[in-house]
Amino acid sequence: MADPARRPIGDHHAHPTTLEERMSSRTRVKAVTRGAAALLAVTLFATACGGGGGSDDGPSDPIAGRPTPTDQAADGEVRIAMIGFANNPYWVNVKAGADYANRVLSDKDGSVTWIVAGENIDVQTVSSAIRAADAQGYDGVGFFIAGEGNCADIQTLSGKGKKVGAYNTLFDCVEGSGGTVNYAQEQYKAGQLAAEEMIKASNGQTGKVGIIVSQFTAPGSEQRRQGFVDGLAGSNLTPVSQGVEARDSASNTFTAAQNYLQSNADLLGIYATAGGPFGAAQAVAAAGKQDTVKVIGYDISTENIAAIKDGSMYGVIGQDAFGQGYNVAIELFNAAVTGQNPSPVAQEANAPFVTAENLAEHDPSVLPLGAVGAS
Repeated sequence: MADPARRPIGDHHAHPTTLEERMSSRTRVKAVTRGAAALLAVTLFATACGGGGGSDDGPSDPIAGRPTPTDQAADGEVRIAMIGFANNPYWVNVKAGADYANRVLSDKDGSVTWIVAGENIDVQTVSSAIRAADAQGYDGVGFFIAGEGNCADIQTLSGKGKKVGAYNTLFDCVEGSGGTVNYAQEQYKAGQLAAEEMIKASNGQTGKVGIIVSQFTAPGSEQRRQGFVDGLAGSNLTPVSQGVEARDSASNTFTAAQNYLQSNADLLGIYATAGGPFGAAQAVAAAGKQDTVKVIGYDISTENIAAIKDGSMYGVIGQDAFGQGYNVAIELFNAAVTGQNPSPVAQEANAPFVTAENLAEHDPSVLPLGAVGAS
């Protein structure tokens, strides 16, 4: 079978089908149909966890270097909902972390359910999913925070005594609204790191860099973009523009990268802030410019690793996507059982810069599932 990461980006059916198969491997999907009448318009698909890459048959041991479940006995079953999406490979690792947490907690009267909120990644969609999980009686809710507007939901649920955690982007309002945990890469700093590495990769040449973002309204993507632009200031590299949107789509990223390549003879790099950066790598490879145009993106995913190995992608910055599922779920369980939040609430995720030179230290295909620095 052909490597899915190398399928033509123009095939709009091949990659999503492969990702869907990976996201649903050894899992079952059920529609969330209960909740307040105001939420009936929201359709959630909750996946019973257990397909994260290890055995589904019984409990798993906690992962070294990550939060461990409290020794305090739970007073009845503790149910944690982890809310995310499924539009790019980043979610495969987040879901794997939630699945593994479910197995770790299975003999401690705890459970973790993975919920796909919908198609649009925005404050309203996330808020609807949070409220639906609340209506279903979950004791803790972890979610991808789409903006400061979601902190109102944290305040509402925490006021009811429920434990709420956010991941992917750090927001001061999470703790201020009564949140339990906020686990994410420091996105602006990651953008600065990407700029530093892009400058090194250019070897002193003067030229341009194309920027591809998810959406300009997506907080994490925007922080990464701004950090990168600021990091290039005064260097030999100049952004072609402030960036173009690709909405986490590898196909759109391919097209955007292709346009940059065709319109800028002095292009030396392409920087992708969000999902689908391997699309840019494929565009560079198709143009035969992998030796002169360096692609930097995010996530230590199967697709990105394949691109690093074949030379079409220069490097990626990890964000511990696995930990965004695992760490948050465990911390929510512990807080629900003990009544105590972790300290600090805001926790910066491990974010290594990975290239062909140090890939062996970060390759999840050769490291234990959940190893820090491998997602």
